[in-house]
Amino acid sequence: MSRRRASDTASSDMFAGYQPRPVVERFSAERVRASSCAARIKQALKETLRECGRSREQVAAEISEYLGEVVSPLILDQYTSGANEKSNIPAHRLVAVFAVTGDIRLLNALLEDTAAIAVPRKHEALIRREVAKELRDRLNQEIESADAEWRAAQ
Repeated sequence: MSRRRASDTASSDMFAGYQPRPVVERFSAERVRASSCAARIKQALKETLRECGRSREQVAAEISEYLGEVVSPLILDQYTSGANEKSNIPAHRLVAVFAVTGDIRLLNALLEDTAAIAVPRKHEALIRREVAKELRDRLNQEIESADAEWRAAQ
């Protein structure tokens, strides 16, 4: 005797509207729209500092401690000022801002025009696994091609 399964109408709605968290975190384009890479980084830095939940004084103190050099809130203001085109944040300080705020979107704003992205370290093993699977697939294709060539030569 076969059992009929009751139809489950609740499960179909369980994931309706679910949006998984993005693996590559980025600012929305509207928030960091700029005419140059330097201007985009200024916008991204401004957004990071605004959203980090700490004062610029506190962030500056944490950056100073991280780097072992003095970084004042005034310097952070200069790095985010659109009017001050000559004052761009050096790479080591940008990394320090990321280190103290944890906002990886800042690094992805920097990398936007390149072939690279920044992802959390926890994803490294998964990426390595996928690269290895691609390599395995290419090797299997090469083996199959060589086998076919060998059979045709017999």
